[in-house]
Amino acid sequence: MTSSAPGAVAVTVSGERPGYLAEVLGSWRRVRGVEAWPVTFLVEPGTRVPECQAVIADAFPDADVVVHPERRGVRANPYDALARVFDGGAAFAVLAEEDIVVSDDVLEYLGHGAAAHRDDPSVLALCAFSPLPAPQPADAVGTSGFTAWVWGTWVDRWRELLEPHWFDIAVGPEPGVEEGFDFGIDRVRQATGRRILAPLASRSDNIGQYGGVHALPEEFEESRAATFAPHRPPQRFRELPVGVAGDLARRGAPGNAGVPPLPSWT
Repeated sequence: MTSSAPGAVAVTVSGERPGYLAEVLGSWRRVRGVEAWPVTFLVEPGTRVPECQAVIADAFPDADVVVHPERRGVRANPYDALARVFDGGAAFAVLAEEDIVVSDDVLEYLGHGAAAHRDDPSVLALCAFSPLPAPQPADAVGTSGFTAWVWGTWVDRWRELLEPHWFDIAVGPEPGVEEGFDFGIDRVRQATGRRILAPLASRSDNIGQYGGVHALPEEFEESRAATFAPHRPPQRFRELPVGVAGDLARRGAPGNAGVPPLPSWT
C-alpha cells in the first residue's frame, strides 16, 4: 500500500439494493480523511448490479470494484473482501456493508485505534457500532462484544486467528443458532481472552430494513443505534478501563464525573 492511511476499506454489496448503497456511500463520502484510504467493493451478482456499479462509480470513481460471477454469500463475501485487501498489502482493514451508514469521524476513530493498538495483540478488533442507550460520552471507547456493522482488524490478527478459521468459527452450537462470522469472531474473543473495542456513542447505524439476508423488518427499529449522529467534531478518543464503560452505559452518563483522567489516543 502506498497510502499514508493506516489501512484500507472494503465494502460488501448485495447487487440488489442500489438505494441503500447510495445512502451509505453518501455517508462515506462525508467521512473526514476517506480520500486517503484505498476502497474496494465486492459486489454479489443480482438483478441491479449495473445500478450498484453506477452508484459506486459516482461516489468512489477510483475504487477497486469486483463483481463476483456467482453468489458468494454472507460468509464468503466478507472473507473475500478482507483477504483481498490484506493480500494487497494493507496493515489494517475496515469491513463495511451496503446498508450501514457511518458518522463523519468514523475513520478518525478507527484510524487512531488502528495506530494505537497496532502492536497490541490483546485487541482483536475495533467495532464502530454501539447498541448502548443514549446519551453516552462521545469521546469514550470501551471494551465490547463483537458487532459486524463496520469494524476493523490488523493483518497479524487476521492471519493468526481469523483467516485460518473463518468458516469453522461461523458454525453455531446447533443449526440455526448463533451462526455467522460475527458470532464466530465473538467466540474467538472469548476463547482467546482478546478484547474488542467500540465507542460508547455509535459511529455506525443500520438502515437496511428490507431485503437483507438475516435481518427481519419487524426487528429493524430495535437494531438502530440510539447514540448515532452523522456529524461529530474532531476529538481525542479515550479508552476507558475495564468496568468503567459498563458503569457509564448503565447510568447513560453524558460525562465522566468521578472517573479519573485517562490518556487519549494519539
